[in-house]
Amino acid sequence: MKKTLSILAFPLVVTAAPVHAVADESEAVSEATAEEVAAEEAAPEEDPMERIRCRNQRVTGSNARRIRVCMTIAEWSELARNGNRDARLLLDDAQRDSTQRN
Repeated sequence: MKKTLSILAFPLVVTAAPVHAVADESEAVSEATAEEVAAEEAAPEEDPMERIRCRNQRVTGSNARRIRVCMTIAEWSELARNGNRDARLLLDDAQRDSTQRN
């Protein structure tokens, strides 16, 4: 009977020690998290459009070579708007020319 109790009690003793260690670590993590939250609240909010975003772009004429281009999100949006506008103008001009020839 004593052997059965000791076999059953051993896992409880072994697992009890790490639980306390984990509890101490989680308190340290929660304190660090609280400090980080306080620092973020004290810092002025950054405009999401001013965050830097980098993209890898292929180099014309090469299958393997790529270059890394970094711009703010606002600059990427402006580049996309300008590219779409230019493509629209090109198509409108082409359609206008084709209707004038007929």
